[in-house]
Amino acid sequence: MKARRKKRMEERKIPEIAFEKYIRTLHLHPILEKAALYTLTLPGKRLRPNFLMASAKDFKVDMKMTTKAAVAIEMMHAASLIHDDLPAVDNDDYRRGKPSNHVIFGEDVAIMAGDLLFSLALHLCDTLGKSVAEAFSKTLVELVDGETRDIIMSKSNGTVDEIVEMYRKKTGALFAFAFSFGPRVTNGDVQKYEEAGYNFGVSFQIYDDILDLTSTFEKIGKTPKKDVTQHKATLVQKIGIEDSRKFADILYGKALQNLKDSAELLKEVKKSEKLLRKM
Repeated sequence: MKARRKKRMEERKIPEIAFEKYIRTLHLHPILEKAALYTLTLPGKRLRPNFLMASAKDFKVDMKMTTKAAVAIEMMHAASLIHDDLPAVDNDDYRRGKPSNHVIFGEDVAIMAGDLLFSLALHLCDTLGKSVAEAFSKTLVELVDGETRDIIMSKSNGTVDEIVEMYRKKTGALFAFAFSFGPRVTNGDVQKYEEAGYNFGVSFQIYDDILDLTSTFEKIGKTPKKDVTQHKATLVQKIGIEDSRKFADILYGKALQNLKDSAELLKEVKKSEKLLRKM
């Protein structure tokens, strides 16, 4: 039992060890290297790489290939956080309880660090075969489109359907890629796992929006009530906290239903349930 737990702990550290190892092989300018590693290695939940590795385990995907994909997905996520926090976007000076990248390194270097991580993420996935590379490129397009919809809707508001579509893209796309990694590599039912990822992502974003409204800096590690002060279009703003929570619970249940045949991924997702319930 102890040996199994130790092995699992070691597996969860694999992407984190690989982040620094990979970045340091590139011989970047020291400031750019520090900026990229700063956000990439901030303490966090690592949900996306952990879900991807669990999906790979369910479908017996090669560990070397899996590690590259896990590093790539966290790089893409970190890049999106760097750009998200910029004064021109969400203008947040804190991330995971620490100063945001642009606060430490300046807006100019932070933009470069985000660009670098996006580029490296795509490069890594380009080495994993056509199917994975194309899916990852599609994920980035959806992520950027979703973030843009978020920006535009903060100025023009949006319908419930438009807000949910924005959530599917800006948050759900990365989870969809992570959930479907195993079946994609092994020619399994990609659509079923992608839909589970999208549903999980939308529910995650709704819970996060509720937390933004009801929690404190100490709990969430970033400035609370930003959605209100920046007039963000959120489901909470449209239909209220309780109805939003019910909506999120339904989508989370649908995600679990689609994962019933995937022991490792289902187990990993259920571990996140405590986190979701705190939101």
